[in-house]
Amino acid sequence: MKALVIGGTGPTGPFIIHGLQKRGYEVAMLHRGAHELPENPLDIEHIHKDPHFRETLDEGLSGRQFDVVIATYGRIRIIADAVVGVTPRLIAVGGAVGYRGMMQPQANTPPGMPIPTREDAQRIATREEFEFGWLIRHTEDVVMNGHAAGHFNATMFRYPMVYGPNSIRSLEWRIMKRVQAKRRQIILPEGGLTVLSRGYAENMAHAVLLAVDKPEASAGKIYNCADEQGLTVAQWVQMIARSMDWEFEKI
Repeated sequence: MKALVIGGTGPTGPFIIHGLQKRGYEVAMLHRGAHELPENPLDIEHIHKDPHFRETLDEGLSGRQFDVVIATYGRIRIIADAVVGVTPRLIAVGGAVGYRGMMQPQANTPPGMPIPTREDAQRIATREEFEFGWLIRHTEDVVMNGHAAGHFNATMFRYPMVYGPNSIRSLEWRIMKRVQAKRRQIILPEGGLTVLSRGYAENMAHAVLLAVDKPEASAGKIYNCADEQGLTVAQWVQMIARSMDWEFEKI
């Protein structure tokens, strides 16, 4: 069995790749090659192409066949078109920005998002409403339309803010630096009551691998992923500070 991971150098990439190998897959990675992770196995093939453009994707995928493609990086809507005929199974990872109210809380009444947010909650309706959110929603539609048309069996995951090794935006480190500098005060919006959906990298990768294991049950589905327990920003800060034997005054 052959698997292609598009991306693979983010926080969930090594966990996905190791999980595929444990399941008996011969794994290849398609990424730009800008950096490598020592956590990734040395025996996997690297296809160094930019996954944001159809031309470079076609170059990297020409003449190739894979049993499953897991796309965690690049322009997913372009990838979905490029893998038609390349694989019978596409698992794609996006985000929750396509929801109405995610980036513009006042668009909902009451403002903000329900906790937890259901997979079928209202999404951005038009490009004019919020272009970036609409593009995310459009990407989901492209993938699901490909599934409906029979081009591949598709599943999508909406990642939260992912934390853990190789995290792109380490919010923990921002807090830790303030502790190291012995600052006693920390500024938190809304008194720290905002709740951000987070997910530990290995757990988010586990969700993706469940779709690998259960292609029929996950066919045509979109799943929201996050830790079971949601913490407010204030709780998150307090938890990290206390583990470093420190207390903040919230401003």
